[in-house]
Amino acid sequence: MDMESSSIYSLVPLAGGLYSVRSDMHGETFHPKVGPETEARCVYFKPMRIEDRLKAAEGPFCVWDIGLGSAGNVLNLIRDHGHIANDLELDSFDATLEPLRFGLAKASLLKYMDGFEFHVDQLIQTGITQFKLGELRVTWRVHLGDIRNGYDAFPSLKREPQAVLYDPYSPAKNPELWSLKAFENLRKHLNIPCSLATYSRSTCVRVAMLCAGFYVGKGGEVGEKEETTVAATHSGLIEPLLDAAWLVKVMN
Repeated sequence: MDMESSSIYSLVPLAGGLYSVRSDMHGETFHPKVGPETEARCVYFKPMRIEDRLKAAEGPFCVWDIGLGSAGNVLNLIRDHGHIANDLELDSFDATLEPLRFGLAKASLLKYMDGFEFHVDQLIQTGITQFKLGELRVTWRVHLGDIRNGYDAFPSLKREPQAVLYDPYSPAKNPELWSLKAFENLRKHLNIPCSLATYSRSTCVRVAMLCAGFYVGKGGEVGEKEETTVAATHSGLIEPLLDAAWLVKVMN
């Protein structure tokens, strides 16, 4: 049962005393089952080797966060890497800030929000926040709009990403953002080595990524999913790549 709710979003209890945000309109819970912290690490950070790449980066490390929601991925990314002395530039994309506003209002129960309330509020109010956590220097921008129209619609973008957290609503509820066109729109903006991770392991999604020009591999295990998906502009950013057995299965 939902513990607390608004007309659009609900706060739902998960195992282990955790909570997450649910979109009642879409009928989907952000980071279900295992919660925002575990999902972020297993689906996004570890498969893309974010820690090693952030440490090794010469200059700012840029991450695109596609599907900001209530900021579980971004805030866990910052918290987990505060020990690294480098610049982290974050660009979050979404059509609305309402789930983030709802999450901020429930920050006392969303553990990943703890200590970031001021910066989240500043992001909501101004579209950008800059701060330092430990050794990590953070610049975080939000870009509001319909990314189905492509990324040229966001002139405030400063850098191409080295990593992409791809977390829109599911293919069943938001098919346009899992289509060949969506991945082609993204791929044409990735002219430096970049990896992408997502929770979907759909064959249709993986084929769309391959057709858009990505290398595609198996991502991390999380909850009831034995694997998720990682894609990249360069094969060396993925281990393991999808193998011949997977391709034969698809063709049959």
